[in-house]
Amino acid sequence: MRTRKISLAFVAMLSLCGNVHAWEPNAKELDAAVDSGDFARYFSNISAWLNQKLPAEPANISEAALKPLLKDPVFANTLSQRQLLLKVGAANVGAFAKADKENKAFLTWLLRNTQAMDLYLEAATPTGLKAREANNWAISPASLELWKKLYYADPDSRQGIYLKLAIATALNPPGTVNIGAGGSRTPADPLVRYKYYKAAHQNKELVPSFDKLTVWDYTKIVSSGASDADLSWGREMVNSFRPDLRATEMVVDMTGLVWRRNSPVPYTNMKTVLQGGGKCGPRSSFAVFINHAFGIPAIGVGQPAHACVAWRGVDGVWRVGYGRGWAASRLDGLTGPDFVEGSLARSLGTQFSQVEHLRWLAASATASHGQASAVLAVAQKIAQAAPASVIDLNASLKPDEANADPGVEAAKAGQPKAKATAKPVEPVKAGPVKAVQGVLHVEAASFTATDGQAQFSAQKGVVRMDSPAGDKQVYFQQQQSSCWADYAIDVPAKGTYEIVMSVAAINDGQLLEVGSDAYNAVALVHVPMSHGLWATTKPVDVKLEQGIQKVRIAVLPNERGIALRWFELKQK
Repeated sequence: MRTRKISLAFVAMLSLCGNVHAWEPNAKELDAAVDSGDFARYFSNISAWLNQKLPAEPANISEAALKPLLKDPVFANTLSQRQLLLKVGAANVGAFAKADKENKAFLTWLLRNTQAMDLYLEAATPTGLKAREANNWAISPASLELWKKLYYADPDSRQGIYLKLAIATALNPPGTVNIGAGGSRTPADPLVRYKYYKAAHQNKELVPSFDKLTVWDYTKIVSSGASDADLSWGREMVNSFRPDLRATEMVVDMTGLVWRRNSPVPYTNMKTVLQGGGKCGPRSSFAVFINHAFGIPAIGVGQPAHACVAWRGVDGVWRVGYGRGWAASRLDGLTGPDFVEGSLARSLGTQFSQVEHLRWLAASATASHGQASAVLAVAQKIAQAAPASVIDLNASLKPDEANADPGVEAAKAGQPKAKATAKPVEPVKAGPVKAVQGVLHVEAASFTATDGQAQFSAQKGVVRMDSPAGDKQVYFQQQQSSCWADYAIDVPAKGTYEIVMSVAAINDGQLLEVGSDAYNAVALVHVPMSHGLWATTKPVDVKLEQGIQKVRIAVLPNERGIALRWFELKQK
């Protein structure tokens, strides 16, 4: 009887010891690893624990069995910890922890924050399917150092959209992309660049779709090789010169206004690229830059003997333009078709995350038992369940501009001019403008009639646009055979008047004609080269009769595009 009692007690003790030594993820061991900077034992323990959570038999590993695991907070956090230690390197993370007390505090926060780790890891995941499947990619430890600086510099960087922006800046800081024509030779400081985009976002200077981007998307913005000053100018220029492009998030269309020629001015910044023009390389650089200025992801594209641009549309779909289609493209280290496949996978956020988490889990599984293969099979099944997206790999926005400015080259070749199919913009129904304190102030959008002959556009006459300031303006499109707008004014007295205009232009040497129906003489107004910002012209004399009459503003043939906000007439 006594022997039996001793045996039962011994069995109970062994059972108790087994429970004591069964390892579970716990804060104490995590803190010890961070404090010591030695993650080897911790990495081994969490790998074994994750493996034990899988069904022992590969046949029992299914989507139904794995999805609850991924949703379990402890399991999800442990899986993300393992992937971070694997991709950054446990030894590198340990060295980072040992370097500074602030580093330890940052790591403690990060390794407990599943969302932050997932955002970081998924953004760093290669876009190409082959690289994702090979799973031998790594993350530079330098990104942790940059992220830590942003973490301490701005508490807002610890959650929400600014957490995403901070991670993107840490992963792809300025200087990690090709600078291109007009770019800054001195990359922006990552902290300065982060704060720049944060301020632009808070001031509502970026496009609305900026709020909906992923960390990976943000990496294709914050890494811009342009200076912050140029990025600010780019927004102001479009808002002044072509506000219609911002309204539709199609600022990439500014690429068509980069005059295709050998630039007569040296490139010192992005202003000079737009001013002087250039061929495919500078046009590609400008196209990428102007998207970045408004917070739109964009990448330079290489094609056989050509360079162009790819950008994320407002609908979330990446497009290529100003060259051949995706089939001829190479970008982000991938062929165009591979990039399309990868970007479409990323656009399915929940599914992409599930598939990648299962890849992480498969990497922790014991391959010899067949568990890893079974987990990867589930991941592949989920990936293949995505709705098919039909992308024309040969399609491109404005492929005719791949090798030539459409106006110049078409004129050289003697090609027929495009027929203007659209009616002119409806005039404003209002009475003649009267003088106030001797000054006739005329809003450009208040024209009584407009018409002309477009060479390469369906739109006849001037285009009326909404200004971000709340008023309206007009635009004389580039390379028109003729284009004019008439204005009704009530002149207080016969005589010579000085006319000044509020205009914006992006190229040198442009002119506007001013005339009245009372005189045959036409005055020429020199439009200042304002880099697309509003400027006031020098006074020019115009003769007017007393009473109600018409004043016509017109462009000469083949001007490069002029925006007009208002003009004023004052008697000399």
